[in-house]
Amino acid sequence: MAELLRAEHLVKEFPVKGGVSHVVTDVSFSIEKGETLGLVGESGCGKSTLGKLLLNLIPATSGRVWFKGQDLSRFKGEALRSMRRCMQMIFQDPYASLDPRMSVGRIIMEPLDAHRVGSSAAERAEMARDLLEQVGLRREFFHRYPHQFSGGQRQRIGIARALALNPELIICDEPVSALDVSIQAQILNLLSDLQADRGLTYLFISHDLNVVRYLSDRVIVMFMGQICEMSTTDQLYEAPRHPYTRFLLDSVPQPDPLLRDETRALLTGEPSSTVNPPKGCRFHPRCPYADARCRAERPDLAEMAPGHFCACHHPLMDREILS
Repeated sequence: MAELLRAEHLVKEFPVKGGVSHVVTDVSFSIEKGETLGLVGESGCGKSTLGKLLLNLIPATSGRVWFKGQDLSRFKGEALRSMRRCMQMIFQDPYASLDPRMSVGRIIMEPLDAHRVGSSAAERAEMARDLLEQVGLRREFFHRYPHQFSGGQRQRIGIARALALNPELIICDEPVSALDVSIQAQILNLLSDLQADRGLTYLFISHDLNVVRYLSDRVIVMFMGQICEMSTTDQLYEAPRHPYTRFLLDSVPQPDPLLRDETRALLTGEPSSTVNPPKGCRFHPRCPYADARCRAERPDLAEMAPGHFCACHHPLMDREILS
């Protein structure tokens, strides 16, 4: 597959009282056209910030993002707005992401109006009605308002808006985390169907490892603003190399008591501050394998197996369980 997007050494720092918060630190990866790349990690690890950096919604402190071979940092004003037709975002909260003062039709038509798609308002309205049907809603919902819909229906409206400009890349920022489990499955199936029909490329951000496994072709694991592991989905779930990934997988609840393993390792200790991050490996204060090298030297993201990258001085062997 052809490369669609590439991030090179992205850094994002926010000034805070008492110093600087290092939210994203030296992150590099690529997304291929037509794939779903999962991005996982605990709350506060920089996932959502990274998604916004990729769309240039917030400026990077340093580093570059290349989309279809073009450096996004070079685009300003109208040129950047035109480029954003190819990139859209689905937000986490379906209640906060829709303007309650606007009808559903106007919400979906807004990007069409902004980019002057179609020859008339009537044509854009018809496009909006078609989009409602494509996400599983009825055309007559066009004149209704967000408060008249459930959370799952609102997220479908958000998806319709994201699709309005026929983007190539969609950043899905935890799009099902606020929904009931049964509704989550419906939205995930909808995203999968739309990808197959439209040839979409997704960056799927989530803290839910089961959701990521269902939808993603490859997965990136982040910890404190850095990539600690990156591989195909099957490799990551069957043979994780980084201790943090192993802890994340062990933390997934097992609904069947007969399948529960009481020997599963649990992550202990408190997260470190992004204002004063640990030297060396950022995971070392919570890692049972940490030694003097981990405390002094940051590990590089190295290829442990074909397509499987890990940033760890003491990577786990296949199927190894922490004790």
